[in-house]
Amino acid sequence: MRCPDEIAEAIFSILQYGLIRVRSFAWQGLAELCALEADHIHNLPGLLADYTPQKLYYYWNAERPDYVRKVGVDQAVGFEELWQYLGDRIEHEHTATSHP
Repeated sequence: MRCPDEIAEAIFSILQYGLIRVRSFAWQGLAELCALEADHIHNLPGLLADYTPQKLYYYWNAERPDYVRKVGVDQAVGFEELWQYLGDRIEHEHTATSHP
């Protein structure tokens, strides 16, 4: 299934920001933070390539909160706006598919 454009736009933004963070942490010699960032975003390309709502909800309900738990709210602060945008798109998609 093709990933809806608005969802894909949000996921691409999360990937881009996550990769910038990986690069920054690598230059600072912070290997553990690099690994946590990579763990957070590594399934997102698969979500884009083979989209299903279940994969999106897994990211939203499992991987995203797990990342925040591991790095802490303060370290995840840069993702808040991107997650808010994605959350709005998820809600819109859920509403659209729930009501014919």
